[in-house]
Amino acid sequence: MLGQDQGDGLPSTNLNSGEETGPVPADLASVVRGLDTPEQQAAAAEGVIGAIPSEAKQDLAASVVRGLDTPEQQKAAAEGVMSAMPVKQRQEVAQSLLGRPDKTTRQVLWYMVVSTLVLAIFVFGTMAFVLIYQKKPAEAPLALATTALGGVVGLVATSPGSGSSD
Repeated sequence: MLGQDQGDGLPSTNLNSGEETGPVPADLASVVRGLDTPEQQAAAAEGVIGAIPSEAKQDLAASVVRGLDTPEQQKAAAEGVMSAMPVKQRQEVAQSLLGRPDKTTRQVLWYMVVSTLVLAIFVFGTMAFVLIYQKKPAEAPLALATTALGGVVGLVATSPGSGSSD
């Protein structure tokens, strides 16, 4: 059925083989818009996407998102693309977008976390000491102080799998 009507009013074209079997419509968008239902339009778009070479597919998702009307639609499309990716690739994309904090930022965050835990050790340790001195139960503040101490030890200790801490 080379170049003949397939019952849809359009000449036939074999997009998968790259071989033209009939005239290709000049405007594929008008062809897709001319389909009756959104399901048919989606199926036609998926067929076209399947026929595109891999190199051209890389920018296709960004083009589709840019072509959407509202930020809500763009957000939903981006979430759909991200959810279709494996977890490892999602993490790589997020890291490439967000980047890694520089050394100064990491150091400031490290000091904030460690100093907060040390403060918790001091406050809850003092509270436990005062309660014990007053012969009152001190299980809760003692548990909090030892938990914070365990957190500091865990942060400062070198991981068994690495040669040094970062």
